[in-house]
Amino acid sequence: MWLTRAFSLSVICLNGGIWTGEACECPTGFTGDRCQHVVNVCLNGGFWDGLKCQCTSLYYGPQCETVVESIEIEPPPQTVTAQMEMTVTVTNEEYSDNLQNRSSEEFKRFNDTFTKQMQIIYYGIPEYDGVNITGLRRGSVVVEHEVILKAKYTPEYKEVFQKATEDVKEKIYNATKVQISNDNNCTTLLCFNSTATSVQNVTVTQYNPEEECREKAGEEFAAYFTVEYKDQKPYCITPCMPGFNVSLDCHYGKCQLQRSGPQCYCLITDTHWYSGETCEWGIQKSLVYGLVGAGAAVVLVVVVVLLVFTLRSRREYRVSQLYQWHQEDDGGSVPGTFRNIGFDVSEGIGTLHSTQNVQSVGTHRGTGGNTGA
Repeated sequence: MWLTRAFSLSVICLNGGIWTGEACECPTGFTGDRCQHVVNVCLNGGFWDGLKCQCTSLYYGPQCETVVESIEIEPPPQTVTAQMEMTVTVTNEEYSDNLQNRSSEEFKRFNDTFTKQMQIIYYGIPEYDGVNITGLRRGSVVVEHEVILKAKYTPEYKEVFQKATEDVKEKIYNATKVQISNDNNCTTLLCFNSTATSVQNVTVTQYNPEEECREKAGEEFAAYFTVEYKDQKPYCITPCMPGFNVSLDCHYGKCQLQRSGPQCYCLITDTHWYSGETCEWGIQKSLVYGLVGAGAAVVLVVVVVLLVFTLRSRREYRVSQLYQWHQEDDGGSVPGTFRNIGFDVSEGIGTLHSTQNVQSVGTHRGTGGNTGA
């Protein structure tokens, strides 16, 4: 018994825990035999590492309770490319099976001539970066090839390639209509069949920061994240991220993204209260206190005035009642007599005093005189 009591006295419960005689009763947020461990209170998929909450990439804060203002996305490439799959028919060259061997002299000669001819045709297109022969077959020489386009990355790179591909189509169609053989005589490096030119497909390097931004934001918040460029670099941000065109100015408050969208939470300082949808309205506490004090003073004055009027009304009513009582008690006033109601009712508080009829007093005195006589 003594050992048990001594042990209980030696146990110290931490973090506000209370010893019940058998164990420590821990407050909310703590656990352990002495309440020494913090309960995992990490939210939104975060986990406790023994010291703090480790949050997912979408949240931060002591409990992972706040949505991040920006998400890191892959930087854009330095350059972007596009490939145009095309076919032309060369009429001033004879097909040979050796053209199928890329190591043969025939192929190397033809490839060199074709490359030079394409450089001439596409001169003036800054995005042009060469050609790549993908196949050769009979029919004079049918050349399947790719026109390669290259450009420095900008947010408008797709529009740049759109214009470049249109320029390529225009130049190749014009060239193959003009550079044709006349009586088996070709005055240019290569001559073409004007009706056999075609463009099959255009492939552009896919760099889509908007799609990556939406995927990383998740279905729940994707609608509130957007990509905005600064110094040619894309940023995946919410309106709560300051310094961008889409930024929400909360003035005297803090922007936080909720599941319903971005919201401004207004500040309360030692001197001001702030309110409004974007916390744009501020009011001094001293002014509010002054107005409240003035209002209280006005109310007090009104109450005092009403109280005075009430007391006066009650006093007048009681005087009226007493007067009526005297009238009923005396059977009404006798002609030729005088009654002092103010004497009957002292200070209007209802205290009755003995009064005599003036005429009766006079009669009594007269009678006494006659007796003396």
